[in-house]
Amino acid sequence: MKYKKINDKWFIILAKGEKVVEKLTEFCNKKDIKAGFFKAIGAINDVEMAHFDPLEKKYSYKKMSGALEIVSLMGNVTRKDNQIIIHSHISVSAENMLVYGGHLKEAIVSVTCEIALVDLKTTVVRTLDKDSGLNLVDFS
Repeated sequence: MKYKKINDKWFIILAKGEKVVEKLTEFCNKKDIKAGFFKAIGAINDVEMAHFDPLEKKYSYKKMSGALEIVSLMGNVTRKDNQIIIHSHISVSAENMLVYGGHLKEAIVSVTCEIALVDLKTTVVRTLDKDSGLNLVDFS
């Protein structure tokens, strides 16, 4: 992982073999980022995505492997019990040019992943919402 601060934004470059969520969490802890948002593009060879069913209140998971392009990766950084939460959604395309997407659990970089992150310089927390079963942003 390499990174550079440009004005008030961070540009983070992940290298082959690095895990996207793991490294982004590591970066936010290292730089004491408590809240922010990010966008990214790049190439991965393994991804695990999820889809939340609000009626069942549970996630289903799908893994994909092979040469995958990150068409879009966006998300936010928040805290729960003072731990970093990376909440992101990803769209990837395979060789057939079909796009698959969902909540990003983890992805492994095959070539590069270029992330632009904005630090909001505040703290945004999540708490368990009993109705949905999810940890939602809580401004109270």
